[in-house]
Amino acid sequence: MVRGAALANEKPMALALRGTLLTPLAEGGTQFEVDGLLLVDAEGTIRYAGPFRGAGYRGAVDDVRPNLITPGFIDVHAHFPQTRIIGCATGPLLDWLANSVFPEEARFTRRAYAKAVAAELVQRLLHAGTTTVALFSSSSPSATETCFSALAEAGLRGLVGLTWMDRNCPEVLRITTPSAVAASERLIRRWHGFDHDRLRFAVTPRFALSCSKTMLRRAGDLANAHDLPVQTHIAENDREGEATLRAHPYATSYLDVYDQAGLLGPRTILAHAIHLKKRDWDRIGESDATVAHCPDSNFFLGSGRMRLNPPRSRGVRVGLGSDVAAGRSFSMRRAMGSAYDNALAVGEPVAPSELLRLATFGGAEVLGCAATTGSLQLGKEADLLIVPLARAAANLDAALASLIFDTDNLGVLRSYVRGHRLF
Repeated sequence: MVRGAALANEKPMALALRGTLLTPLAEGGTQFEVDGLLLVDAEGTIRYAGPFRGAGYRGAVDDVRPNLITPGFIDVHAHFPQTRIIGCATGPLLDWLANSVFPEEARFTRRAYAKAVAAELVQRLLHAGTTTVALFSSSSPSATETCFSALAEAGLRGLVGLTWMDRNCPEVLRITTPSAVAASERLIRRWHGFDHDRLRFAVTPRFALSCSKTMLRRAGDLANAHDLPVQTHIAENDREGEATLRAHPYATSYLDVYDQAGLLGPRTILAHAIHLKKRDWDRIGESDATVAHCPDSNFFLGSGRMRLNPPRSRGVRVGLGSDVAAGRSFSMRRAMGSAYDNALAVGEPVAPSELLRLATFGGAEVLGCAATTGSLQLGKEADLLIVPLARAAANLDAALASLIFDTDNLGVLRSYVRGHRLF
């Protein structure tokens, strides 16, 4: 890290922020500077993150004290077409899908409706301080295009997928395998790698219950042919798991359905992962797949409680997902609070510093962008937030407590991606 007097000779930075600095570190641990300095160059790259005193920087500084400077939040699992149905309590998972989700997603065949919701989505993400998000779109190619366009214009970082499903869904939402492949190929050409990888396409079979064996295998082929991320759901609800094995009787487990389709690997994001056996966790660890932990959604639908110890003990990468709209907020601060409660409920407490890691660097690991974002460190791109705290933070514990658990104070003052102010 560039430190001390060396900075005195640097050209003025494009962004120089003085405030309370809080960030997880890629190598482990957490950096906290009650009076910190963050310097970002014209390319949006972090040149310094450390104590203000002794930095030797002589350029103009934007003093935001006593506010917090922290990495932008990373939401590894949310649903674009569910933005307007937050709070619709219409039963457990399968009933909720039938009663609330599928009727709403059917509206996304109308481009004007998709565009209006995409604008709302972007504003909700910005207000929550989410700078990177992994999104399921609907099964409509035009709605997926609209979602990409909204993220691109807003300057957000994201992963978006056309949702594949060819059975156990309303006819208006069904997409055939050839149509899903063709539409995905077009979206890949247009959006995958957009703006130096700021946006990427993810192969997105909704879940095994809504996809035929043929569809799942073609999804695996597509992901492997283009080296694409894969996002899907697994073992969220007992009834869902039983129905999945009836629909795919050749498989030995829910996870095995994806494994046989070639969908399990280092780029795979498995959401929920509540009702898995030891052998499933062993296989996830062997395959280097990742997990999206969605505690608020799990509470809301009564799906169960995912334990963090099984993935932890196997070195499985875990990030935190809002899972809107089963999750009741886009706020990753609220998601961290839910993760804390969930951990206490299963008797496996988690430290606040680990919650921050799950919502930032852990999410970057899951989405495959940890070399670029997720922490405020030398050489990384400057995705960051300025967050007001209810009280001055004299130490790390106080800063984490205010950031994570002060749920009456959920807004952010500013957010940046690559050093460019978005909000």
